[in-house]
Amino acid sequence: MNKDHKHQHACLECDLLITMPDVISHRTNVHCPRCDHSIAFGHNNARQYILAMTITALILMFVACSFSFISFSSSGQVRSINLLQTFTELYAQEYYFVAILVFAFIILLPTLYLVAIMLIIFSSYRRVEYLPTAWLGVMMSYILPWSMAEVFLIGVLVALIKMISMADIALESSFWAYVLFAPLFTHIVSVIDNHRLWRWIEQGKVSIND
Repeated sequence: MNKDHKHQHACLECDLLITMPDVISHRTNVHCPRCDHSIAFGHNNARQYILAMTITALILMFVACSFSFISFSSSGQVRSINLLQTFTELYAQEYYFVAILVFAFIILLPTLYLVAIMLIIFSSYRRVEYLPTAWLGVMMSYILPWSMAEVFLIGVLVALIKMISMADIALESSFWAYVLFAPLFTHIVSVIDNHRLWRWIEQGKVSIND
């Protein structure tokens, strides 16, 4: 990459090429001078903070997929389901396309997004590209619009409100893990702006080339 342009960033709204400061102060928001779109937000120790939040989110996702999600009790019958059954049951009922979409939107894509963040940060720390970091950055931009953890959680809460009069419902450990995961994932996404992400990618590449 041409080092004369390594601190330039194109506004996502109007495509204006903006020369970014080397250091963005904590809680300082950099705006596009043409359309006032937010480009970057300063955060002290952003890399360590996001890495810690990412690892925590991955642990919560693992817990959410490993234990019972919700238990239903009605007329003396009790049944528990886990998060993975949200798509395996659809698949068993031959709703194949819907099952694949549910699995991708609520589990696979959010997990891939978090793993990509972790690999990019590790690459910038360790001076080793575990996978091509530029490719990971592009993949994240495609994944993010389809990662719908918070949408799924809202849908579950609405369904529970409708079902609470029909059966006794117990919210299990997996449910609470996902309740924590969804807002944490949203927070991680809000902290990572494109400028910060691609600076990490560039730092990893510079370290490797040096």
